[in-house]
Parts: sequence; C-alpha cells; structure tokens
Amino acid sequence: MKSFFKMFLATVLGILVTPLLIFFIFVIIGIIALSKDSTPIIFPQSVLQLTLNGVISERTIDNPLDELVFPFSGLQQVSVTGLNTISAVLKQAKEDDNIKGIYLDISNISAPLATIDEIRNYLFDFKQSEKFIYCYSESLSQSSYYLASVSDKIFVHPQGIIDLRGLASEVIFFKGLLDKIDVDMQIIRHGTYKSAVEPFMLDKMSAANKEQIQTCLESVWSHIVNNIKESRSIDIETINNSCDSLLFLSDIEEAVNRGFIDGLMYKEQFNAFVRSELEMDEKEDIHWVSLKEYKKRLLPKKLEKDKIAVIYAVGDIIDTKEHAQFIGYSTAEEIIKAKKDKNVKAIVFRINSGGGSALISDVIWREVYLAQQEKPLVVSMGDYAASGGYYIACASSYIVAHPSTITGSIGVFGIIPNTEKLLANKLGITVDRVTTNSHSDAISLTRSLDAYERAVLQNTVEKTYSTFLQRVADGRNLTTSFVNSIGEGRVWSGADALLLNLVDTLGGIDVAIAKAAELADISNYTIHEQPVLKDFYQELVDLFLENKIKTKMQKSNLYQSYTYFNFASTLLEWKGIQARIPYIIDVY
Repeated sequence: MKSFFKMFLATVLGILVTPLLIFFIFVIIGIIALSKDSTPIIFPQSVLQLTLNGVISERTIDNPLDELVFPFSGLQQVSVTGLNTISAVLKQAKEDDNIKGIYLDISNISAPLATIDEIRNYLFDFKQSEKFIYCYSESLSQSSYYLASVSDKIFVHPQGIIDLRGLASEVIFFKGLLDKIDVDMQIIRHGTYKSAVEPFMLDKMSAANKEQIQTCLESVWSHIVNNIKESRSIDIETINNSCDSLLFLSDIEEAVNRGFIDGLMYKEQFNAFVRSELEMDEKEDIHWVSLKEYKKRLLPKKLEKDKIAVIYAVGDIIDTKEHAQFIGYSTAEEIIKAKKDKNVKAIVFRINSGGGSALISDVIWREVYLAQQEKPLVVSMGDYAASGGYYIACASSYIVAHPSTITGSIGVFGIIPNTEKLLANKLGITVDRVTTNSHSDAISLTRSLDAYERAVLQNTVEKTYSTFLQRVADGRNLTTSFVNSIGEGRVWSGADALLLNLVDTLGGIDVAIAKAAELADISNYTIHEQPVLKDFYQELVDLFLENKIKTKMQKSNLYQSYTYFNFASTLLEWKGIQARIPYIIDVY
C-alpha cells in the first residue's frame, strides 16, 4: 500500500510540475532570444526580403520564440505576420534611401483574398517610389501569383509550377452522417439564401445557395483577373483560357510565353540578376533585410494630441464574457472607451467576422450607433463582414470594403439538435421527464419541438430578422423593402455591395483612416489601436491557462482543414439566434 501511495503521489506531482517546467523552459528561451536580439544595421543598397509564407493576421505582438519548435511536441510554431506590421514596414521602406527594392518571397501565402488585396495595395504604394519589386519562387499558388502580379518582374524555378485555375467554394454536408446516428437538427431560419444551416438539412447545395455563391465568386474572380490584366498587360481571355486548361501545372514555359512571368531561373541566377540591377560586383554579397529585422528599425511615430482609435473586431461574435479572443462584450466596451476619450476625434472599426450571436451583435450595434452620433465612426471591412459582422457595421458613419470582402448575409437562424433517437437507438438510453408547465422542457436536446414551440421560435427568428432589416435600412438610408430584396441571407462581394449601397467605397484600412480624419477635420493625429494587445509574456501565460498550445498544434497539423474542425468544435458555444455567414471561400 505504501508503494502505491508513493507511485500515486509521484504521478500527481509529475502532472503538476511538468507544465511549470515547460513554462520556465519557454521563459528561459525567450530571455536568451531577447538577450541576443539587436537592432540590425541597414546598409546602403539593401533589399527588403518580404517572406510571407506563414499566416497573415490583422496584427501581431513581438515574439522572440517565433518559428521555434515547441518542446516535447515536435511541432514548429506557425509564423504569423500582422497586416499592421507589413503596412508600417513598407511605408518606411518606401522612404528609406538604403532600401533599393523588395524581394518578394511568397511561394504559398496563407491568407484570404481581401487580406491579399490589402498587401497588394501596400506594395503598389511602395512602387510609387520607383524602387523595384522582384518576385522569385520555386512555385506559385494561385493566391501567391495574384499577389506577385504587382511585381516589376516575376521569376520561377525551371521545374516549378504556377497553380492558376480560378475560384471554387466547397461546402461539406453532414446530413447523411446525422441520419446515420439518428440526430435530427431542427432548423428555424429566415432567408432563402441563409445557407449556414444547409449542411445540417440537405446533402447538397440548394439552388439559391448555388446562385449566390456563383455570383459572389464571379465578382471576386473578375476583380482578380482585371488586376492581373492591368499589372501584367495580359488580356482576360488569355488569363481564363490558361486557367481552364491548367496550363502552367504542366508547361511552365508557357507562363513565360504568355507574359505571366518574366523568366525561369535558379536561385543563384536570380541573385545574380538582383546584383546586376544594384550594379554590384558579382562577388559582392547582397544585403538582404528580412521583414522581422526591418521591423526593429521602425521609427517611433510622433505623438499627437488628437487620436484616431482603430478598434479591431476579429473572429466569431460570441455570447459570453469569457473569450477575449472573440468579438463580444469587450468589443462594445472598447467602443465606449473610445467614445468617452476626448482626445479620440474619430473611430475606425476594423471588422473581420462572419458573424455569430444576434444578441451580442445588437449590443455592439447599439454602441456603434451611439458613438457615431458623437464622433465619426468609419468601418473598415477585412476578409469578412457578413451577417452579424454586417449587423455591427451598418450603423457607422461610413463603410469601406475590399472588392473581395464577403459581406451582406442579412438573415438569421437557429439550430436545435434532437438526440432522442441517437440515445435510444444507438446507445440504449431513454429519457423521461416531469414538468410544472406546458413547455417547461422546451428546447430540450432529448426531444423534438412540438408545433407550438416551433411556431414560437420561428416568430423569434422573424422578429430578429425584422430588427436586422430595420437596423440596416436606418443605417444605410434605405427602405426595409429594398434591404429585404437584397437580404434573405444572401452574401455579396464588396464590389457588388458597393453597387447595392451596403458600403460606401472600396479600399483597405488606410482608406478608412483617411476618411475618418477627413470627417473629423484633422490632419495631424496618432493611431491608437484597441484593444491593446498583451505582451509576449502575458500571451505565454495564456498558452497554459487558456489551452492555446493545443489550438496552435491543431492549426499546424490540420492547416486548411482547421476551418472545418473549428466550425464543428464551436457548435456547442452557439447560444440563441445566430447571424452567421453561410460558407467560407478557400483559395488554393
């Protein structure tokens, strides 16, 4: 018995101590990394090496452990670069006489199209300095090629490929699986096009869903093709014919012949080309400066009394106060904080969300509505600002979207799983109940809704939809009948949303900031980002306290499949009526 307790206590001690040991290992590695960290020297004739093969997020913190391997996991941390960092680096490099150009290293960029558009705009602005942008890659994915097309020259490895094939959207349906396990997903929705529920009730897309996806994809593809046409001077028919035949997967030389790229070469040949452009001796080393290194050279911005608050709202809209990484009550509090700050003369509300809780969307809508009555509040839409994401945008003073932003989806739904047959037929479990009132056990997961309960819930959905319509109509100065005609849960590209008056202009966050300054009538101001990001060591603690290491590992293992994994795993967090985007566009 004594040996048993020894083993038991040793096991418990190991469980408690091991996480602490791992934590301190991280801290020690971080301290070593920081101690070795130094501000790099930017020599004359330097070239900024813009490597964007990791994840692109809205913004990031300084991480001394970036790209290190997690102890005992065998997994490498995925490199994450913030759009705000890319913007700041390119703006300073544009004016830096020591930076002569950019080497764009983007074999397989992992970012949605609106994010790529944003980076593309930053690069296009850099080109106004008349400095070069050269891209070299072993191969180029479709997203990578679209970004690379802004370059002065594009070179690819002689054995490489360019994966140009057009856009596609895939929807995974769970109806067959649910039937097999005897789970009935009870759907209450308003909106012919509100197809977020279709995977649970159908085995393929409805005609309405196919129509909206086709329209949206064609709008975004037209935007991409026209930008490639303008940058590379290739006619649209040639672009589409090349995609239809998957030509550059089998014949990379045709990419040169048709003008998609400028040549095929090995890396040392590309280095020799850059060396000649810089008029360097063939034996001289090129001074490459990475994005991470150049970030350390960013000059501190002059602080002005007047501020423009940039409030980030990224992720699902969640009906809880516990998840700081999502959009929720804390987002509403940030808007209140900016509204009350006398030095904040305008607010830019950066939204990148496919929606979520209708209730919390209305809570945030209210604060946007109140804030824009006191100072200009301009919305900048990222990759998504749909359903609940559009709900929280529509009361603003002005809305800016990318042509490839996915927005609209004005509609609502509710899902209530019924597991009664699953429990009884598959597991042999039955449920009995006692109630005090006629519907005390309404919205139970272990019995189906009766006709009256379904009618009550449908009425709740209809009421929420009517409120949504009125919010949009009031905010955009439209009639509810018109909003309903373009609503019904239908998604739109940013380009189409502009034609429908759902947004005011096209562009990125810089356009939104400039408009906010114009509306506030200020020319000198400081950008104040909210919410303030935690520093690296605070985030390190959260890795343990909030189980984020597990999430990072899941992302690194699942890659694109993580989207679907995350969707399924967050179903249990949905509360009440939902206003969510019906699908996600993946670009490979």
